[in-house]
Amino acid sequence: MKQFEGFKSEARAERYPMLPAGAYVCGIKNVKIEGQEPDQQLVLRLEIVEGEYTGYYTKRYENDSQNTSGLYPAKYKGDYKLQIPNPNNLKRQHPEWDVKTFNNAMYCIEASNPGYHWDWNEAGLKGKMVGINVREGVYNGNPYTQIGRLETADDVRGGKVRPMRPKEDTAPAVQAVDPSGFAPVEVDELPF
Repeated sequence: MKQFEGFKSEARAERYPMLPAGAYVCGIKNVKIEGQEPDQQLVLRLEIVEGEYTGYYTKRYENDSQNTSGLYPAKYKGDYKLQIPNPNNLKRQHPEWDVKTFNNAMYCIEASNPGYHWDWNEAGLKGKMVGINVREGVYNGNPYTQIGRLETADDVRGGKVRPMRPKEDTAPAVQAVDPSGFAPVEVDELPF
């Protein structure tokens, strides 16, 4: 075998510890709108600002950025995407759900920031506080956690947040294939 440039015998990078499911108080670091009308999302970039996991999302992003090969760039895991309700968005199957989720998110932000009232200026959300409810999930057999919904900061601090059910694996199941190429047939299915 011919030696190639960049070879260095080294151990695989350890995975960054997973954020435990639970409730956390966050600050909104940044806000942006993604997509084109009528299918747009309000993206809140969140960071944990209280407790043992303060700064978790930034630290994880920095760790992931250092340990990627460039093929799959690191993603910031603290982004929470809110679908912006629009009656012209035919892609959405349950538009009433988008309205309820958006309304609840703005309530949680208002309740977490006394004196603040949502004024339809997304830039005004930057620097505000909000609680998050993080749930567990599994994808292709790999466990992860993700922000499931917003909560009020006071409910998080007061321990009043109910844990969310884990998100079910939505990856298609891999089915075994009979090496003979014939599908098994139940006896009751035979025509004779």
